[in-house]
Amino acid sequence: MTPTRMINSRLFKLSAFALLLLACTENYNAPPEIPNTILPAATFEKILADFALAESASNMNIKNVPVNKLDTTYAFDPLEENNVRKSLYDSTIQFYAQHPELYKKIYENVLTLLSEMQARRDSLSMDSIAK
Repeated sequence: MTPTRMINSRLFKLSAFALLLLACTENYNAPPEIPNTILPAATFEKILADFALAESASNMNIKNVPVNKLDTTYAFDPLEENNVRKSLYDSTIQFYAQHPELYKKIYENVLTLLSEMQARRDSLSMDSIAK
């Protein structure tokens, strides 16, 4: 596994763990204002979905490559692909880790996004079978 891929995988897992950990806390304050110094929610959701897809593809080895070539075949950096600096991503993670109710909504939207992608893929598969 390449160092970049290992770091991205660890960042994704760490952010998911932080969400789960912080989701257990209760906050009775009004929803916080989202600063414009973090990623827009839609961009953050797309990046998190891209991380999930990249990790899933490498874990499933969908391209059937030998184990010693996994690093080069699945070298995908969602931050680079979305033109996002790591520092901006880190700031966004930090903000949402401090606001688990907002982070939960982001992850709900990520799950919806992934479900929509799967539905489109399944629809295309059914169309090709019907022909």
